Amino acid sequence: MNYTSPKQIGDFNKNQMLSILRERGPTSRVELSRLLGISQTAVTRNTSQLLDKGIILEGDAEESDMGRKPVPVKLCNDFCYVLGADIVGGTLKVALADLLGEIIEYIEEPIKVSEGAYAVLDQLISALKQVIAKTGIDQEKIWAVTIGSPGNFDSETGKSKFTFFVDQWDEIDLRSRIFQALQIETFIENDVNLDIIGESWKGVGKEYENILYAKLGQGLAARIVLQNKLVRGKYNMAGEICFMLPGLSNKKALNYEHMLSNVAISRKYKELKGKESILTISDLCVLINNNGKGKDKAAQKVMRYLLDHFAVVLLNCATVLDPQVIILGGDACNFTEKDIALLKNRMEKSFPLAQNIISSKLNKNACLYGAIKMGLDRIEERITDIW
Repeated sequence: MNYTSPKQIGDFNKNQMLSILRERGPTSRVELSRLLGISQTAVTRNTSQLLDKGIILEGDAEESDMGRKPVPVKLCNDFCYVLGADIVGGTLKVALADLLGEIIEYIEEPIKVSEGAYAVLDQLISALKQVIAKTGIDQEKIWAVTIGSPGNFDSETGKSKFTFFVDQWDEIDLRSRIFQALQIETFIENDVNLDIIGESWKGVGKEYENILYAKLGQGLAARIVLQNKLVRGKYNMAGEICFMLPGLSNKKALNYEHMLSNVAISRKYKELKGKESILTISDLCVLINNNGKGKDKAAQKVMRYLLDHFAVVLLNCATVLDPQVIILGGDACNFTEKDIALLKNRMEKSFPLAQNIISSKLNKNACLYGAIKMGLDRIEERITDIW
């Protein structure tokens, strides 16, 4: 983007400063000048405006053998706040974070899926209000709410599509209902999109620019970051690998989600063991790790089936994207180093380049951190209006 007017250039520089201070903490004006590639005069002018508005503060100068170091500046962490929520995987998680992205209040509770979509909505609103009440923070200082939810959300209607975790969820204009309840600017985002945003911000993905994130569990999904930007696609459905077909010989037209989800793996195990069953891929991993190698032949066989087919999915994605790293999320976080080595081995038999596959650091909290990060990004424009 080209900035031509002095105000546009100044706004851009200030936002870059805020991003640096959020990621690095207290930083001197000299260092800001170096990192931004602008003069110290420009840095001084911009930091003075931010100081006047209370968005940043001056820190304490440290002593060294060379004398006093330059006085650093830092974000005023309580200048404003954001709310993030995750309603995926059977557990509702809500957090309030400050301008640094630090979580200062958090609650989680089982989602009332059996009571229907409107009960889940009421539960979500109640949890958001509860977190605000517990902190005692003036609600006017909370500038954004970001909700991570299954489904693909229509930007015009605010309703979800392709959502199956609770009946009637696609009937609710989630963004409008949350805004009406809280009077806080509200954003709704797909949960897996937020997973990779969170992982890129606070997890193992922060060292990489090109990432493939693949998640196993209730379903099967992937997301892509290229040059540090989330790839969304025409219909906001880039990475929906659940619709991939294993081949033309698949007479039942089963896609990979029907083959590799928790339900599918549970069914596969039950077919081999009769009455005994597992509920999730995580259960399968625990069963194998607890019983030891060779103790449960059925579990070993199901795991080989899972890894073989999951490797094909990852290989198909990797040959198109050539990512720097493949991050495993959801129940796949429970794969052992040996399981990951088997994935790599199967992939490298067809694609003769080494694959960098690692497990998510944030695991089931990736979506929540992604919601916080998106909220912080979205309030930049409002902060810009202040100076």
